[in-house]
Amino acid sequence: MRADRAAGVVVASACGDALGAGYEFGPSLGTEVDVHMKGGGAFDWAPGEWTDDTQLALAILAPIADGDTDPLPAIEVGFRAWFASDPADVGNQTRRALSDERPLAVAAADDAERNPGAAGNGSLMRTGPVALAHPGDPAAIAELAARVSALTHATDDCVDACVLWSVAIDATVRQAPGSAEAHDWAGPLRDALVHIPAARRATWRERIDEATTADPRQFVENGWVVHAFQAALASICSTPAPDDEPSCVHLQRALDRAVRCGGDTDTVAAIAGSLLGARWGATAVPLAWRRVVHGRRTYDAPVERAADLERLARLAHDGGRPDQQGWPGVPSLRDHYEQHFPARPLLVDVEEVRFGNVHALDRAIATDADVVVSLCRMGTAEVRPPAEHHVLGLIDSNADDNPNAAFLLTDLASTLRTLVDEGHRPFVHCVQAENRTPAAAIAWLIANGVGAEAAVERVAAALDRPQPFLVDASVTGT
Repeated sequence: MRADRAAGVVVASACGDALGAGYEFGPSLGTEVDVHMKGGGAFDWAPGEWTDDTQLALAILAPIADGDTDPLPAIEVGFRAWFASDPADVGNQTRRALSDERPLAVAAADDAERNPGAAGNGSLMRTGPVALAHPGDPAAIAELAARVSALTHATDDCVDACVLWSVAIDATVRQAPGSAEAHDWAGPLRDALVHIPAARRATWRERIDEATTADPRQFVENGWVVHAFQAALASICSTPAPDDEPSCVHLQRALDRAVRCGGDTDTVAAIAGSLLGARWGATAVPLAWRRVVHGRRTYDAPVERAADLERLARLAHDGGRPDQQGWPGVPSLRDHYEQHFPARPLLVDVEEVRFGNVHALDRAIATDADVVVSLCRMGTAEVRPPAEHHVLGLIDSNADDNPNAAFLLTDLASTLRTLVDEGHRPFVHCVQAENRTPAAAIAWLIANGVGAEAAVERVAAALDRPQPFLVDASVTGT
């Protein structure tokens, strides 16, 4: 579950960024406005494209994912490469630092001395990956967060905000309760106060306390790091967990609320997304968002998608070390599955969607499957474009390892309906089609109006009967 939460830090932040991009610098939004990844905005982003917030976060994430124990030099190189690529949007403090030929920390420190009131949100928006660098070591996270902020934003408020947010993300990944239990979102931030200078703790405690009970729209100057911090926290705290849907839907609702603040919408939502993802995990990010969210680290680099973010985040959280099979990042796991889980290809049509095992992947693609949804670990090159490939983190172990199972299955069924209506031919599989794939097929049948008992029996006859916790998740949807 911690690995899923670590991935959620980056994936949910990027989704918040892309969700808010089309509304940046606009007014606060009423309930009559449908917030979605529409693109456009001040810099004409493509629908689902993330902005400089995530572009810079990736420059931090990449060396951490490589296992670099002192990532600061590589982060500086990444920032400069990004700036040299002529990005669409560059914040004022960031531009001043990166336009200076001196080491960034020197340039930013001089800028802070000349402009002591400069306190933009440009370092807080990108700080999420810092929390993955030293799991369970808040002092090390605090030190790195301060140093990374000070590459471009060296004033006290900027540095403090990054330290508090980064340390709180790590604590949330490790200590937040299960989905069914209430969570004190501000608690880890208050606990993190010990990592900033004592003279500034009372001020930050007041800011945190104010945000926990506030409407996020009252923090109107959210280009300022303090109001961005408070607006993000207020968006999270003022959004109730749903009673009639899986608890993790809170992630979507809180990001929606963050965007409705107006102003620097992409940044407030990106900041909120990093903390939300630390609690709910990447499995709480809807597949509809995963399908469209994308971006570039620099504008001359290949487009990166949700799967790339998740791969890098998992590696970062594990110190850059893949597992024995080389996952994540290995091009293919097919040989591993053939060796350890041999079986004949199994491919079953269920109401316009095909379900099966990993051994049927080639057959499915050869017969026009153009969207593959994998419910097991897969390599990075298993499915070639233009076919879509999405890997969802369902584990066939127990309910505790799958706090978002009901949401994941219900959301998958909803997305399958969209795909079929768009004329796609989806293929859904896991390794052996014994648990995860049958659970997805049950959820799909129920979404098509088949009764729960009939759906279970029909799938059991065609594929297999999944474990009881997966049956429950498929049937209840909550």
